[in-house]
Amino acid sequence: MAGNLNVMASVAFKGLLERFEPEFRQSTGFVFAPVYAPAGTVVKRIRTGATADVVVVTPETMKLLIDEGLAMAGSERNIATSVVGVAVRTGAPRPKIATPDDVRTALIAAKSVAYTDPSTGAASGVHFVQLLERFGIADAVKAKAKLGDGGPVAEFVARGEAEIAIQQLCEHMLVPGVDVVGPLPDELNKTTVFTAGVTRSAAAPDEGAALIKLLLAPHVRAAMPSHGLTPV
Repeated sequence: MAGNLNVMASVAFKGLLERFEPEFRQSTGFVFAPVYAPAGTVVKRIRTGATADVVVVTPETMKLLIDEGLAMAGSERNIATSVVGVAVRTGAPRPKIATPDDVRTALIAAKSVAYTDPSTGAASGVHFVQLLERFGIADAVKAKAKLGDGGPVAEFVARGEAEIAIQQLCEHMLVPGVDVVGPLPDELNKTTVFTAGVTRSAAAPDEGAALIKLLLAPHVRAAMPSHGLTPV
């Protein structure tokens, strides 16, 4: 075995990377050593010297890493997009989320709501808090919030610790024991773009570039919807 490829990525890519690791291993001899974290956390770790060959973050975060000399300009490629959605525990009543009023009503009625702590820099967490402020219910929902640190917040729902989870649909799909209700209405939703790039400190830059090439391959792109992602 040639070695490990250190990958720092949004948890949105966990299912896809696990699915195609065997193919990557067969073609390069490298296995993934993944760390899944929100974009803001990835930046903090890279700045403090954490080891990574490839990062998968938002385009804004990638630009920041390139501007700070932490990622290689020209290595970055937009890979996929995802939208924010709602999940409940398997078998639980599904709230109506067809309109903004439906969503507001569901959030007020829920005894507990799980979402990612916006301080992590996670796109869905930041966006959701903005929605709460727009609805005028930020304090009410924060009082009954279950905050995630970058992993799938649907795990709170699966354990019965929250009634509703709000996060990227692709992240809900990683959790057994939950039902994905669907995406937020278009008027409330946010499409997040995920970009992959090679870091300046990469120990395996060629294999990092090979992973990005694999993620752009037609057969991988065709598999993305089954993981809640839309190829760019």
